[in-house]
Amino acid sequence: MLKAVAPLFNRHNNRHSSSRPLKDYYNEWFSTLKHNLLPLLRRSISGDSLTVLSTHVELLHQHFHSFYHTLDSAATSDPSLLLTQDWRNSLEKPLLWLGDLHPFLFTNLARSFLDEFQDSDSNPTPTPSPNYPSSPPTIPDLRESFDPYDRPWQVAMAWRNPSEILTTRMDQIECGLRIIVPTLTERMRCAEATFVDRVVNDWFRCRDSKGGSIVAVASDVKGHMEEVVSVFLYANRLRRSVLVDIISATTVYQAALFLEALAQFLIGFRDHDLLHAVEHYDSGNNHNNNAAKECRTWCH
Repeated sequence: MLKAVAPLFNRHNNRHSSSRPLKDYYNEWFSTLKHNLLPLLRRSISGDSLTVLSTHVELLHQHFHSFYHTLDSAATSDPSLLLTQDWRNSLEKPLLWLGDLHPFLFTNLARSFLDEFQDSDSNPTPTPSPNYPSSPPTIPDLRESFDPYDRPWQVAMAWRNPSEILTTRMDQIECGLRIIVPTLTERMRCAEATFVDRVVNDWFRCRDSKGGSIVAVASDVKGHMEEVVSVFLYANRLRRSVLVDIISATTVYQAALFLEALAQFLIGFRDHDLLHAVEHYDSGNNHNNNAAKECRTWCH
């Protein structure tokens, strides 16, 4: 089984993957996540060997890193690939930020584990809003057919009573993101505004000189693409850094449950039944924006 996933961690193959369509690479990456690495992790979570569990945690962790290294290569060769991403469905696209998953998704998921056992009695199950013109769609259960609580005691209790070191580190990671994410977003916005302003001015100034206008516009486009690539690379480094920080701050059991949930989350958002349920419900209720917004919250 490990041999089946080994090529995706080979540096040579990662460089080679940039020469094929990114969509094909992602589909293979996703298939390996769903059919190989996640089942391996789940079996080791329920097993007796901490060494095997540690190995499978690292395999899944490195699987995400290999993907971001490939995104770096794609951004360097053709940043438009990360701007369009036509292989993503309508549920996945809202999760994207500067080329891939928003880093707050990682911290929010870890925070959900931290908060799971706190104040559970003070958060009653929400009731459907009376604003719905009809009942929300029945959302398919995205979990595999296993009992998450039918696991060893140390796994089931992994996130209960987290250490002060972990909670402090999560606060630090989130604080850093609250500074860096808006900065990068603003940097991209400024790059786009500057490019539009500059390319129009340069073209207008050289419009009577065909050769001059081509040179001026080409220079503007090149400069803009270099800035876009720089922002994408920084965003990928940020995503990798957040994952490393979370994994480093957690125990093996905590990291295993976190990565399992992250993989399960990504797989769920590519679930055809869920996609059909949401799209079908939205298409019949476009006249009620409030209901549509609450449906999306329900689905998430």
